[in-house]
Amino acid sequence: MPVASTFPVRTPAWTLSYKGVAIAAAIEKMVLSMTYTSHAGSAAPELEFELEDRDKRWQGPWFPTRGDIVTGSIGYAGEQLISCGSFQVDEVELRGAPDRVHMRCLAAFLTDAMRTPNQISYESTTLLGIAGQIAKKHGLTLVGAAVSPDVSFDHKTQRMETDLEFLHRIAEEHNYEFNVRGTKLVFYSRPALEQMPSIALIQRADVISFEFKAKTRRIYKAAQVSYQDPATKSLITQTATGSSPTGDTLKLVRRCENGQQAALKASAALHRHNMLQVTGRLKGPGTTAIAAGRIVTCSGFGKFDGDFYVETARHQLETSSGYTSEFELRSTTGSEDGSAN
Repeated sequence: MPVASTFPVRTPAWTLSYKGVAIAAAIEKMVLSMTYTSHAGSAAPELEFELEDRDKRWQGPWFPTRGDIVTGSIGYAGEQLISCGSFQVDEVELRGAPDRVHMRCLAAFLTDAMRTPNQISYESTTLLGIAGQIAKKHGLTLVGAAVSPDVSFDHKTQRMETDLEFLHRIAEEHNYEFNVRGTKLVFYSRPALEQMPSIALIQRADVISFEFKAKTRRIYKAAQVSYQDPATKSLITQTATGSSPTGDTLKLVRRCENGQQAALKASAALHRHNMLQVTGRLKGPGTTAIAAGRIVTCSGFGKFDGDFYVETARHQLETSSGYTSEFELRSTTGSEDGSAN
């Protein structure tokens, strides 16, 4: 009689510390779900819990205090876990019946200083130079790569925006991804990120569910930025062209100091629209190998096969379904930044 082959069963695992005290073992039977979501862009990561509360502890003596620090990790027992980082309790919601407490936590690095509006002028600097000054202000280390040459400014004003809002705005204008990860401020050009090698192959048989979407609306063959030259007062136009053989030309009027800024803004606008030409969402068994901001290769989905940029990674542990991962994707094909002229 043949002996059946046996394979080790991977057991989902998680850790949780509250105000520096490890509490996973104490509350294990109360936890209904734990969800960690990270984003490639400027959106902050989130950590959420659903807790059974029949004894009314969480709505009573254990009721969390806003701002309490929570740290956690998710993965499989005996393997390297995903470190979710440090979070602050932000929202506590009571649901029923039966009684359940839903706790939502936001990244702890979002300090009051980062969320305070400022009026600041930056003189004779570059895009990465501004990012570096803001990183230093908040005790962060700048990690970034610029297009060559780095875009320069004679004058750039932060108009009663928080530092995070300001960085998000100038990143979007010039085709950059911006994020704060722990003690690092990450500021990379989108084309540089999309040219990274794929770190994983995802085949159709690997997923529980999937959806892909291709669209043609608001997909452009070119983008055109016009601005008034500060010195000559004449109207100057810079155009970025992409690989799409059809479509309209996106026409914009923007404040620019020179042709370099206009060209980069035209490329950024074209990229921002065309990078959403093909998008997808995959859900599968939990994996710690794929994170937001990475490139993955999808196979077995017909015309939707190819390389995709991971916009959002959501890792969830549930008592009912175990450990699953869900990824929101956008194709790197057709998301060209364009060549300006």
